[in-house]
Amino acid sequence: MTASSQNNSINSSITESLDVARQTYQYNYSHIPPIPMVDQLPPAERFTTNWYFLLAQQLRVLFVNTLITNRGNRGSGSIRDDVKLFILEALVKGAIPARISIIARLLQIAPQFLIQGLSKDLHELDDLLFSLLKENGVLILRDSLNRVIKLLYEGQPTGHATSLQDYEKLFPVIGAPAIAYTFQEDEVFAYMRVAGYNPVMIKQVTSPGNNFPVTDEHYQAVMGNDDSLAAAGQEGRLYLTDYKILDGAINGTYPHYQKYVYAPIALFALPQGSDPNRLLRPVAIQCGQTPGPDYPIITPNSDKYAWLFAKTVVQIADANFHEAVTHLARTHLFVGPFVMATHRQLPASHPLSLLLRPHFEGTLAINDAAQRSLIARGGGVDRLLSPTIDNSRVLAVYGLQSYGFNSAMLPKQFQQRGVDDSNLLPVYPYRDDALLVWDAIHQWVSDYLNLYYATDADIQKDKALQAWADEIQAFDGGRMSDFGQNGGIQTRDYLVDAATLIIFTASAQHAAVNFPQKDLMGYAAALPLAGYVPASILKGEVTEQDYLNLLSPLDQAQRQYNLLGLLGSVYYNKLGDYPEQHFTNPQVKPLLQAFQSNLQQVEATINQRNLHRPAYEYLLPSRIPQSINI
Repeated sequence: MTASSQNNSINSSITESLDVARQTYQYNYSHIPPIPMVDQLPPAERFTTNWYFLLAQQLRVLFVNTLITNRGNRGSGSIRDDVKLFILEALVKGAIPARISIIARLLQIAPQFLIQGLSKDLHELDDLLFSLLKENGVLILRDSLNRVIKLLYEGQPTGHATSLQDYEKLFPVIGAPAIAYTFQEDEVFAYMRVAGYNPVMIKQVTSPGNNFPVTDEHYQAVMGNDDSLAAAGQEGRLYLTDYKILDGAINGTYPHYQKYVYAPIALFALPQGSDPNRLLRPVAIQCGQTPGPDYPIITPNSDKYAWLFAKTVVQIADANFHEAVTHLARTHLFVGPFVMATHRQLPASHPLSLLLRPHFEGTLAINDAAQRSLIARGGGVDRLLSPTIDNSRVLAVYGLQSYGFNSAMLPKQFQQRGVDDSNLLPVYPYRDDALLVWDAIHQWVSDYLNLYYATDADIQKDKALQAWADEIQAFDGGRMSDFGQNGGIQTRDYLVDAATLIIFTASAQHAAVNFPQKDLMGYAAALPLAGYVPASILKGEVTEQDYLNLLSPLDQAQRQYNLLGLLGSVYYNKLGDYPEQHFTNPQVKPLLQAFQSNLQQVEATINQRNLHRPAYEYLLPSRIPQSINI
């Protein structure tokens, strides 16, 4: 065979492979209209057995804790017997199919079936939950799992709490999260803005704005008489979080509770001086966009429960923005179109395809599962978040469509919010750690792509790459706004930046906004996902019970932790750990080793930083998965 015929054969094979991929990876714009998603999940994109087992292990922890909360200790008082009794009950009531082979083993085990605390050796329960999730490697037994869940929640506590201790009682086995004991502190509330679950909202301002009439009297009561609003604004010490995007959102009702959406504004300031460890302080909160008697300005010097109420309103708004926009839209839905276009336009052997595909593992699967259940009517978002499910979905759509690709580059994001100068805002762990990871990824991507593209002309002549860029932007493709240069990709520098943003979003950014869900968002007393009292109550005296009624009812609180605790617990794969022999080019090996070494240095730097600040560990490379898969 001649060289020419060999090339023709190879080209023909590539064309056929891409044709198959284009039939397999079909766009759908109606799952969450008009967001591009996969129509039918390709078999190759399904979750792996290892992923399912990791999920089952985390479900076991939640299962046992929920069982003891809702049923208490029965029989001899051992958790072992409680679990066995529940399994027998589930079998008798038909919640668990008797044909699942693990049942026989569970019922035969006596002394071996021990639960000491939450022992990692409880493989039998892991196996049962795994079987309910995935049988024969393919079928998800949704009906059985739903019946088990329904049975598990029988007897759960309901109604509003009469004290904060009622929330602690929801954790009889695993113990309440650490945030349960610190969330009322103003310093913790402020630190959430720079190192919490949604550390992307705070922006520098010169004044609070006309619709937030904070006075010097308000300001100086918190920051001292030797300071002023004007001075703080001029010196770059004034910061705002504004949730105007939620103004006018429709209050949800689920399952029978009336929920409320809020659109608060919160002002923060840094104290004067040059101390590199200066922390933000909360100054004032207005629980709506229109100043006046309905939305009085609340400060730390207001009545105790009014201030707690106002801080909680900010947390609720922040959580709703986080879940719909920062998390769902700007990581999951942002990355999804790149998965599709990569499979449809780039041959598997293409250098960019090789670089990106490991960062896409599980993404289409988790997005597909989310649109089918989590963000569907009657799902977790509908149940727990403040607005109607339709409103939450619209918020996600707006969150993605307003997030232009080129302006989403991490350094630009900080510049746009005026928070890029560490001299002005010295303690911003998310910013500082994220930039370390960004730089490490950028260097790796640059080194790698330079092996294949010696000049900008090489980029421009790569037909597959340009077709990929075209599809990303196309109305019948990825519908990504503000992508590319003059309709395509013209330079190596741009391709490096673009690939860095995709990989960073699929790994570090998702880690930063996903894993705090368990530690910080799961505890509903600290962070309800919805409010249950209108903010207008602040017009009068706010009692302790008014504040408690704002918080999640106990049944909602239990569901909240179980959902967010699960989403924030599954660590599947790790940044920088590519499959063995994934890169066949021997020149890649030293570059990858350099990347892995850089990540180790980033880890050491973050650990060192945490010695001098309240710990922030969500961007430690060892805790960053390679892809969005949960």
